[in-house]
Amino acid sequence: MLRNKQKKKILFYCPFINKGGIETNLLKYTNFLTDYYSVYIYTNSFSNRILSKINKKVKVMNIKNKFYLRNRILNDFMVYKSLKKNLDQKSIIFSLQDHFFILILNFLFSKSKIIIRTSSMIPNQNNYDEQKHLKNLVIKKIFLGLYRLADEVITFSKNNVEAFSKRNIKSVCIYNYFKKKEIINPKINQKFNIFYIGRFTFDKDPKFFLNNLLKFKNINIHLVGDGIEKKDLKKIANKQKNIFFHNFINNPFKKFKHKIHLLCITSLYDGTPNVMGEAMSFGIPVLAPKNVGSTNFYLKNGKLGYLYKNENSNSFKKKISEILSDYKRAKKKAIKGYHSMSRFNKEKTLFKLLGVIKKL
Repeated sequence: MLRNKQKKKILFYCPFINKGGIETNLLKYTNFLTDYYSVYIYTNSFSNRILSKINKKVKVMNIKNKFYLRNRILNDFMVYKSLKKNLDQKSIIFSLQDHFFILILNFLFSKSKIIIRTSSMIPNQNNYDEQKHLKNLVIKKIFLGLYRLADEVITFSKNNVEAFSKRNIKSVCIYNYFKKKEIINPKINQKFNIFYIGRFTFDKDPKFFLNNLLKFKNINIHLVGDGIEKKDLKKIANKQKNIFFHNFINNPFKKFKHKIHLLCITSLYDGTPNVMGEAMSFGIPVLAPKNVGSTNFYLKNGKLGYLYKNENSNSFKKKISEILSDYKRAKKKAIKGYHSMSRFNKEKTLFKLLGVIKKL
């Protein structure tokens, strides 16, 4: 067994170890794999709070360079330079995001085994407006072929696996796992509280969330998170008294358990929003876009929550109205969703990951 021999090295790269779904999965993966591998984490920035949760067997390498916020290609070059110092013939590189330049450098200079974990959707597999986001689609199509340089691509959508397969790219679908918590029931006799929880960035589209709720009456709108679009969001809010901004919070569902009636996901493209699975594990109703990552799978095509047509304001508003008019039905769906979370088993997920790595 691996644990009785000199362990292979597995080198994870995650640009930021702060707060979010990627970081959550990094902790799950690395803490589990220490029994089987010598695990390293390479990062440009980390918080001490996250660092304290990492297994002490994991070696954390902080890559400080002036490029990591300015130039992704130059940053990837510096990261690869650091990774290469620890690489040998049996080492495995595990990138938590699509760092294509690292793929290219590894192919040219070391040819170590490399795994890419991607939350991106394959071009034309999701339903966001192709003309509106033509630049993004062109870029994705250009870089799509680079996935062939990876020994394995881990994705969160069976549709992605099929699309990768058509392009002769090795991939596997590994869903995130979630543990069922206590069912949350907000206090009665209060305004209906609708939440957005996540980064304030273009791909998560919090502007869509806020713009399409402004004209609804008798609701409170909560945005939990931070990001480059925060200033724009505050301008849209225009100091309305029913709109509340909250900084990133550990365990937001526990923090707001007496308030949260509904969680909205508005991502343009995503793998599996961690926040969606977390909400379902508390029995909270979820509204999410159709065909974005694994939303259809998690919500069983609307049987365990609500789905709207991506980027379609009328579809989103119609679902909000439907939920507001019959919240008992929304809660019943959420309870069914809560009981369905046993599908996402910790052991099954982690040992599937281990099986993928062992084959390399």
